[in-house]
Amino acid sequence: MSAKEGKYSNWRTTTSYISTAISIAMVIYVVGLLGLVLMKGKILGDSFKEKFAFEIYLKEGVKDIEVMQLKKELDAEDFVKETVWKDKEKALTEYLKEVDPKENFSMSLGANPLPQNIDVYFTASFNHPDSIQVLKNQLQKNAIVDDLRYPRDLLFVVYENINKISFALLIVSGLLLIIAIGLITNTIRLRVYSQRFVLKTMQLVGASNWFIKRPFIWHGMVLGFFSGVIAVFALAGTLKIIYDFWPAFQEELQNITMDLILYGIMLIIAICISWFATQVAVGKYLRLKTEKLYY
Repeated sequence: MSAKEGKYSNWRTTTSYISTAISIAMVIYVVGLLGLVLMKGKILGDSFKEKFAFEIYLKEGVKDIEVMQLKKELDAEDFVKETVWKDKEKALTEYLKEVDPKENFSMSLGANPLPQNIDVYFTASFNHPDSIQVLKNQLQKNAIVDDLRYPRDLLFVVYENINKISFALLIVSGLLLIIAIGLITNTIRLRVYSQRFVLKTMQLVGASNWFIKRPFIWHGMVLGFFSGVIAVFALAGTLKIIYDFWPAFQEELQNITMDLILYGIMLIIAICISWFATQVAVGKYLRLKTEKLYY
């Protein structure tokens, strides 16, 4: 009979451990999912910002060597991601792709009136209307520059919307993290509750609080680690499914380094919250009087 009771007790302990790990993993998974949305949203926003072209139209008769010098100076700047020089022929070719062939004014005029230009693409961190305006003021002083154009109003709208969305997601992330801490703490507290008499017995025979806490805290951290691993694999699987169904997302949003950082943060959160929750739960039952353990 005692052997059966021992097996039943071990089975119940194992089941409790697994159910606790899965419960924590589910919470960490949701936190990681929101973190994934934040991270991919930033990548998407940065990618969108870097597609805005700052167009520098050059004066008629400018020599190629002068254009190359200006292009070289721009390429040397840290905030410039790419520059594309379009001579008059290339500018005309691109124009004809966008309009009706009947509107080919070069045929009626007998010459190509389009100026050559340099399209400048900035890094996302620099692509702010105020920063671009400062650069515009500097370039207007250049002798070979005729005109400068960029979608200032559209850039303002995009920048403000991205900031609003990012701020809202950060608030939601903070609230979700607080909820996650509460849920994981309650889950671990229930697990420690089932062993409250073991804790009190060890205390009554003279064991120090640290000696009693140590194995529980260690088990709690191990539990947090395995829960984090489960959550990481679940999130990685979700990401793979998304990429398989929408390959364009993979090309646009995949960043292995940032993904690994997110997975690492998930593991750290799982371990730290489990450590904190175990510390609080064990400390609570050690402070209780023996008669209150029955309630």
